[in-house]
Parts: sequence; C-alpha cells; structure tokens
Amino acid sequence: MSSDLLVNQVASLKKVYYATFTAEKVKVDGELDEACWETGQWRGGFVQQQPLQAQEPSQKTEVCISYDRNNLYVAMRCYDNDPEQIRSILSRRDEMNGDIAGIAIDSYADKQTAFEFNVSAAGQKVDLMHLGAYEWDYNWDAVWEGKSAVKDSMWTVEMRIPFSQLRFADSEEQVWGMHIWRWIDRNMEETQWKLIPVDAPAMVYLFGELRGIKGIDSKRKKEFLPYASTRFSPNTDLENKTKLDFGLDGKIGLSSDFTLDYTINPDFGQVEADPSVLSLSSYEVFYNEKRPFFLEGNNVLDFSTGRDLLFYSRRIGRAPVFSPGLQDGQTMSMPDNTSIISALKVTGKNKKGLSLGVVQSLTAREEATIYSGDEHEQLTVEPFSSYFVGRVKQDFNEGNTVLGGILTSSLRSVKEDHLDFVPSSALVGGIDLQHNWKKRKYFFDAKSFFSRVGGSVEAISKLQTASQHYFQRPDADHLTFDVERTELAGHGGELKGGKRSGKFRAIGAFSWRSPGIDLNDLGYMYQADYLQQELELRYQVNKPLGILRDYYFDLTQNNSWSYGGETTKKELDLHAFLRFTNLWRMHAYLEYDYSQFDTRELRGGPKLYKENSWKTRIFVQSNNAKKILVAGGPNWSWSVDGVYKRAVYTFFVRWQISDRISINSQTDYEILSDYHEYVRKINLSDDQTGYLVGQLDRKTISTTLRLEYFITPEFSLQYYANPYASVGKYSNFRRVNDGSSKNIDQRYLSPQSISLENNTYNMTDAQSETYSFAKPDFNYQELRSNLVARWEFRPGSTLYLVWNSSRFLYERSNNHSVSQSYGDLFGLKSENVFMIKFNYWFSL
Repeated sequence: MSSDLLVNQVASLKKVYYATFTAEKVKVDGELDEACWETGQWRGGFVQQQPLQAQEPSQKTEVCISYDRNNLYVAMRCYDNDPEQIRSILSRRDEMNGDIAGIAIDSYADKQTAFEFNVSAAGQKVDLMHLGAYEWDYNWDAVWEGKSAVKDSMWTVEMRIPFSQLRFADSEEQVWGMHIWRWIDRNMEETQWKLIPVDAPAMVYLFGELRGIKGIDSKRKKEFLPYASTRFSPNTDLENKTKLDFGLDGKIGLSSDFTLDYTINPDFGQVEADPSVLSLSSYEVFYNEKRPFFLEGNNVLDFSTGRDLLFYSRRIGRAPVFSPGLQDGQTMSMPDNTSIISALKVTGKNKKGLSLGVVQSLTAREEATIYSGDEHEQLTVEPFSSYFVGRVKQDFNEGNTVLGGILTSSLRSVKEDHLDFVPSSALVGGIDLQHNWKKRKYFFDAKSFFSRVGGSVEAISKLQTASQHYFQRPDADHLTFDVERTELAGHGGELKGGKRSGKFRAIGAFSWRSPGIDLNDLGYMYQADYLQQELELRYQVNKPLGILRDYYFDLTQNNSWSYGGETTKKELDLHAFLRFTNLWRMHAYLEYDYSQFDTRELRGGPKLYKENSWKTRIFVQSNNAKKILVAGGPNWSWSVDGVYKRAVYTFFVRWQISDRISINSQTDYEILSDYHEYVRKINLSDDQTGYLVGQLDRKTISTTLRLEYFITPEFSLQYYANPYASVGKYSNFRRVNDGSSKNIDQRYLSPQSISLENNTYNMTDAQSETYSFAKPDFNYQELRSNLVARWEFRPGSTLYLVWNSSRFLYERSNNHSVSQSYGDLFGLKSENVFMIKFNYWFSL
C-alpha cells in the first residue's frame, strides 16, 4: 500500500455494487435511453488515482450495472464541465487514445487475473486481461459490444458483455472483483470507483466487489469462426500466383472454467509484417506473436524468465528449415511457412485456483518444387512434426502463493538424409513458485527448468556449435565439443525477490543457464552458458513537487560470468524519469560497462576483451493530449579508448489531423564505428582456425510510418510502411592473437601487407600467415508496406482487403551513401500481394 495516510484510508474502504436484473432487451448505442438505466442504481463516489491520489476528481463520473440471463450491461456517465475539451479520438482497437472509461472484472475471484472492457469517447473498444503485478495481455480479444455518445455536458458509455466471454464458477450467486475507471486525457487524470494506489504492488487484489448476479447460465456456448481468403501475387517468382484458403477456428466450453480452442487449417496470415532488421550479431532476432489462435489464452501458457521463453509459439508454423540450392536456369516454388494441419488448445482456471493450459499441434511435411525447363522435382524442406505444451498452476493462500509447472515436447519425422541436421525430438520441463506477503509489498520468485534435445550426430553437432552454445570455443575449459553426441541436455533457472512498492524499492535476482540448456526447439533462448546477478534500487514519488508531477530514479548493478567462472561483463546503470506539470516527460540514462569479455563475438572462437564503455541516452516527449506530439533524443555509446563509437538519433512525430485521421512516423538514424567487428574465420598453415576482425563503419536509416483513417470505430483504412537502409564499410583488418589480452597490441596481429583485387583481399599478417577473403562491405535495402481496409461488420466478424508490397536488395558493395541507399528503395522491383480475408463469428 501507499505511504500516504489519506491514500491508505481511502484505498482501504470496502466498496460493493449490487447489479439489478433486467428483462428488457438493451440496444447498445451509447444513448442510455432504456428503462433499466432509469430504474437502475447509479453510483458515483469516484476519486483521483493520479495526479492527486485520494482527492476529488475534476469531473464527476457515475456507473450503473444490470444483467440478464446471458449478458452483463454497463453504463457510465462521464460528466464534463468543458465538453469541447473531450478528447474523442478514433484509433485502432486496443489502443488507448483520448478519453476512456471501462470496467475490469475478476470473475475467477482469484485476486490475480481479470477481464477488462473499455470504450473511448469516440466509441473504440479496448479489451485486455490482467495477468498479475501490472502485467497485461492486450492480445486477448473478446466478442462484446461497446458504444459511446458525446453530449452537451457529458459523454456516455454503454456495454454489453456476454457471460460466455467470462470464466466463472458454477454457483447460485456470483461474487466478483470489480474495478471501474475513467481517463481524462487532457489532464492525464485517472479517476476510480475503488481507489488502487499508484504505488500498490498489484491491482486485482485491491478491486471492489460486484454482487447481486444470480441464476445466470454458467455453461459456455460453442463458438465458431470460419474464414476464407484468397491471395494474388502477380509479380513474384511463385509458380502458383493465386492461392485460395479456408478453414475454421472454434471454441467449446468444456465447463464454466475451461475452454477448448481448436483450429482446422488455421488462418495464420499476418496483416502487418515484422519490422525490418539487419542483425550482425550472433543472437536470434525475436518477433512478437500476431496469430489469433496462439494469442488466445496465452497468459495461462506463459513461462518466461528474463529474455527467455519456454514456449515461443512462433516456432509452430515457422518457415521451412531447409532451403535448396539452385543451379543456373532453375526456379523454385517454396512455402513461406509450414502448414499447420490442426491445433487444439485447452485453457482455463477453476474456482479452486487451478490453472491449466494444453496445446497440441501437428504441422505438415512441406516440399519445394524445383523447375528445370519443362521438368520439375520435389524436395522435402520441412519434416512432419508434432508439438505439445502443458502448463499447470495452483493458487494457495488467496493467490499470494502460486506453484506451477510446464512441459513441452517436439517430435519430428526426419526421414531424408538432407534433413539430418534437424533434431528429431526435444523435451523441456520446468517448475515455478511465487510467494507474496505483507499485502504483496514483498515477493519471491523461483524458476527452474531442464531440457533434452535428441537427434542424429549431425543434428547435435550442429546444435553444439550454434550461436547459443559455442561448445567449440578453444579457450573454454568447461566446454567440450563431442562429435559423437546424439543428445544435448542442460538446466537453468532464476531466483528473484524484493520489495516492489512504496517510495523505496529493491529487487535482486540471480539467474543461470548451463552450457547444454537449449529451449529453442519450441521456446526462445537468447544464450546458454552464463551466470548473472542483478540488483535494482528505485526511489519513486507519485505526487507533484514544484514543476514535477511525478518522478523516479533507478540504480541497477549486475555482474555476468560464463559457467566456467569467466567474467563476461560488469555493469552499472542510472535511469531518471521526470514527468512535468505541463505533461511533458523525460527519460535520462547513464550506463558504465567494464570487465567485458565477449564470448560470442568471434562465432565460436576465443573470448574477446572489449574496453570499458559508457552509454547515455536522453528521450523527451511532449504533451500526449495535443494534436501534434513530438518525441525523440540521442543515444550515445563509446569506449574509453575511443575505438568504439555509436550514436542513434530518434525522432517521432504524431499529427492528429482530426478525430478520425492521424499520421505518425518514427525515424532512427544510426552511426556506428566498431573496431572489433567480426569478419570471418580463416584457415592457418598449421591447420588451426584464425579469427579475423575489422573496423566496421556503418550507417542505418529506418522509418516506421502509419497513416490511419477511421470512418467508424469498426471501419478503417490503415497504411503502414517500414523503409530500411543500412550500408557498411570494413577497414583495419586484424587477426586475433590473444583475445583476452587488455593490451590492444597483443590482442591483435596487424597486417604486414594487404591488397584488394576483384573485391578480394589478400593479406599477410605479422606472423607471415597469408590468406584471402571476400570484401565484406554491404548495402542492405528493404521496404515493407501494406494498405489495409478493415470492416468489423458485426462483433467478431471482419472483412479485410489487403495490399502488401515488399522491395529488397542485399549486395556486397559500399558504393552508396546511406541517404542514397534509402532514397533508392523506391526504385527497386516491388513484389505485390493482394489479399481478401473474410471471417464470420457465430455461437450456438
């Protein structure tokens, strides 16, 4: 709870609302002209949560709740003494924009999770799930109705929430947690029916209560979402330029607590493409899940620790693992993604606090067709596979203690010799425990997990030498590369705890990954082979002070080692956040990294010492409630000896042209000069492997542009574009001599001679070793864009018209400036895809 006596007093007041039954059919239009709103119980008594906790709000708010056998009805009157200032802004679904009001319902009554339904003053819907300590899932989409209307002294909200979209126990009278709130955008003011202090460690356990709902049907309906789509790719290299598809997603209520989701030939088409990234590091790029089937109930299946996930759903339906090489005159038709034959998912939570999530999915054996004149042949590029995920959690002590476990399994039918590099099986299991005490002010989390991956000698050898492991490192005594191994096993975990509310907060953590742990078959793992300790201290003030509205300061310290005890990095961070009374805000960062020994830079080679370095960043944002929002700032990094320099300049602008039209754009310009950039491996005269580095001078421009026009909350036109250009030039080539030496002259061997001929370098180093390598300079250009017309013609049913366009060029050249490369994007050949998608939701 808060350290403020008045805030604690107001927050401790128990608030209960009794809903009234209505036999009248309610038309959801925001007008509140039904009889149930005349005879219902309107309740006010809202208080500020921010900026002035426990104080009277600047505007009055009232709520009324009714129900029938199948639905919960919510009405709100949001009074405003200056109605012209009401921010009625149309935006994408699930995007908080303008004035908003909503309700969150803890129908599980577990004081941890809740379903939230919000409507903006413009009538846009926002729904999400509360997952715990200030964690939310905006990917959760229910089928419900919500409308608003702006009047001369207020704006009103009307909602119809089907009980089928909630999950609750089978009992005569329901007792649910309830939170009702309103956001006044121009003041950045939040008012609440039951006060939840800003510095509370969590929300749901402090909800008020909703009572009076009796005799409702706890049986869940059967829901169906069939779809049909067609794609036309006129100027691509695909042999079949037109593709028709159809399938079915559905839900079956197994009980009031658990739901079975199923899909047959699922619609996993993404309307918006992943952002362009050119990664020169050894780490895998992480992309967020966007496919509807996997987003549903994902909160139950989550088992995350740091940057790692034991279940990363994008592994299912991934791009095929094998890409055949083509000879002159050959063309190929190959699927972009692996077809998912079927998938089943069971998720839910019962009244005894047992959460369960199960996923079973089968993906097809995929083939590429290679054309040679009039002949063609087919080659398997992805084996038939089966994926399983099981997750269970049990609440104790009114949700203050949670014990859970997870098990994931992958099985593949690897029959072709050219696919022997793919593991045939993977098994991952884990347990987690969370305990909270002192009204959740203090907490402790413990997670531990193991993995076992099996396959051919080729598959496990490839896995040992992959970037997350590098068992072949020559200077790591704790690592042994075994060419005969047919399985790889390991373990990992995290211990975390501390105080997470109040002005002073302190959280400590210790995590580890053994060298053999591997989660990447059905999960996501950034790196194995490390131990890491972290301590974060925070001082946070949530009340105005002079020109400051609120602010906090963070001090973070961490140390990292390899599993063999090698120090890999030590770090100190300072972070300050200031929000001013004019509603501008600023972030300022300062970081010092020292004792840096990079075990990944040389791609399996020895560790490489990198000089101590500083990083600083300033980010400033103007008032979010204005028509024009600007934000941005510099991000600088540099080593103390000056051989590494990086600067990233970010500029963001959003122009709210009208309540229906907006444009926003973010541009990042990066200038990098890295003296230690990996170039390639080389073969030495004694049959040993050498490692070549150079100085990379790289410049990158990336822009994300969105134009949005909303005709109604349900009918919109949206344009998205992501032009990206990066050019890099290498120089000062050196061979690594003693990578761990802090003396830069001992660390590297400079060349005695070097020459360039036909884009090939010929180099002789200080030990008279001679070798050749291709010029590594590059020019990377990519433009992804789409234009989408979206019409939700009835709740849960949508028609999409989509035009996707992509342009791409990667060449080993540095004959362009980055501005020229960026400008030339629009002259590249465009590959266009036109798509129509239609789905129709109904229930029985």
